[in-house]
Amino acid sequence: MKNQKELVFAILAVIFVLLIINGERIDRTKVDMVKITGFVENNIGDTVLFRASDSTYITTLDTVTGIFSIEFEWDSAAYVSFVQGMESTKMYIKPNDEIQLTINTERFDETIKYTGSDECNYLAWQFLYNEKMEWPNFIDLPLEEVDSTFRSTIEPFVMRAERFQDSNPDFYASILSDYDASIEYIKNRIEALAALPQHGEDAIDFTYPDMDGNEISLSDYVGSFVYVDVWATWCGPCILEIPHLTELEEDYHGKNITFIGISVDRDSVAWKSFVDENAMQGIHLNTGGWQSQLMDDYSINGIPRFMLFDDYSKVVDLDAPRPSSDEIRPLLDSLLRKE
Repeated sequence: MKNQKELVFAILAVIFVLLIINGERIDRTKVDMVKITGFVENNIGDTVLFRASDSTYITTLDTVTGIFSIEFEWDSAAYVSFVQGMESTKMYIKPNDEIQLTINTERFDETIKYTGSDECNYLAWQFLYNEKMEWPNFIDLPLEEVDSTFRSTIEPFVMRAERFQDSNPDFYASILSDYDASIEYIKNRIEALAALPQHGEDAIDFTYPDMDGNEISLSDYVGSFVYVDVWATWCGPCILEIPHLTELEEDYHGKNITFIGISVDRDSVAWKSFVDENAMQGIHLNTGGWQSQLMDDYSINGIPRFMLFDDYSKVVDLDAPRPSSDEIRPLLDSLLRKE
């Protein structure tokens, strides 16, 4: 059985390579594009994410073949995180890159390999080297042995880093510009968080369609406390919260709390099917994708995100405790007692 499984995956890997060789290449008349194709063995779910500092690119993975493909605009060399299931790793991509990756999620860091990007392969090696490295306890070493031990420990890393630098001088030069971009991102992030409405201030209203296409707003529920769950069907941590959220809704049924789920799925059919198949309670809205006014207004860069508003549509907590936490029920109870 094991040999048959390995044979199947070997065949799929060959098919993947042939698809790459015979596949459509990026039109070089289009500027600032990146194409990434991949083969994921033992894939976890049907979604692959590439998360940059200020945006997220999402594509669907064929769970049978393990193959995915994505193309998106990319105007400068920078880092992104490749995310599959609960695992992630760093990549370094440049405009007009065409990168193929293969990975076995059961040995994520050990098996990831790239074609078309020396930088990505170097980062993968560097990460694995640091992860596997058994650093000596220098404190316990005799003083005269510290220098030689350190040199012998770090030498393989330095030698490979120097070879890579010689053949890829632009990579290290770009680290400085990436650092500047990171500083700018952090600055903008701090400013955005500082501009958010604080506890007791008016919430920023939002309006999105429900399962039947009716436009629903936060302001429609003035007079009721509102617990909002920003989630997606492809988000593993979001899915883990659903049973706890269902239990929470049942415990507070008939009380003055409205539960609103806001999906950031682009595929509205998949969203509706998921809600129906899992008999999810409460009110369900959909933004039509990650890039939305809600995500901008509330500076949300990760999900699940839970938010709590009072019966006057004022902010209680924009990063409220999750349904699985020990804090959420005491918080809701305290609000209800103050009515």
